[in-house]
Amino acid sequence: MQRDFAADLFFPRRCVLCDEVTGEKVDGICRRCRNLLQYIEEPRCMKCGKELSDDEQEYCYDCSKEQKSYISGFPMFNYVSPLKESLARMKYEARQEYAEFYGRELAKHFKDRFLKLGIEVLIPVPISRKRRNKRGYNQAELIADAMSRELLIPVDKELLIRAVDTNPQKKMLRQERSKNLMKAFDLGRSDNIPESILLVDDIYTTGATIDACSRACLKGGVGRIYYTSVAAGKGL
Repeated sequence: MQRDFAADLFFPRRCVLCDEVTGEKVDGICRRCRNLLQYIEEPRCMKCGKELSDDEQEYCYDCSKEQKSYISGFPMFNYVSPLKESLARMKYEARQEYAEFYGRELAKHFKDRFLKLGIEVLIPVPISRKRRNKRGYNQAELIADAMSRELLIPVDKELLIRAVDTNPQKKMLRQERSKNLMKAFDLGRSDNIPESILLVDDIYTTGATIDACSRACLKGGVGRIYYTSVAAGKGL
């Protein structure tokens, strides 16, 4: 997304973490805060991609207990402060511009892997019409749009739809999250179904949302499903 001189003058670029003006040559994050981002490192869960604390582990607790419908996941950062507060501002305080930085970072960080996987389209995790009307946007769509500009992979915002409005997930237990999302998603069409997709979201926690999306896509005929997210909670 290109910005002109007037936009930079009246609405200067601010750091996604500290919210201070970054300066003309730094886009999205200041040099001081760049070092505060905690990229997920090995060992990682072989399924969802969360960072693990034990080198002997192959899967996190969630993936060892429940079979996931997607093939594998690619979260980028550990979901810790100050990133946690940044993502909350992006979602709830209309800081839509943050999505450009996070989408671009995702695309650059995983570009080679995504291209090797033969991803045909990026599918942002949909939100309900009620939440979109209240918020004015879907942060997953904005992230996917930024990724698309870097990867030159199209975004499909019509394939996966939110069929049922559900209660907020963040205060629910693991089993409650899965039950809450039953039949929440569906395909918006029955033709032109891609073979390989990448689901895009901001945060991955237990994986209930991504798995519900994956089940709907599999049921509709999608062959291979992967996911990526800006952040994920550390695996146990």
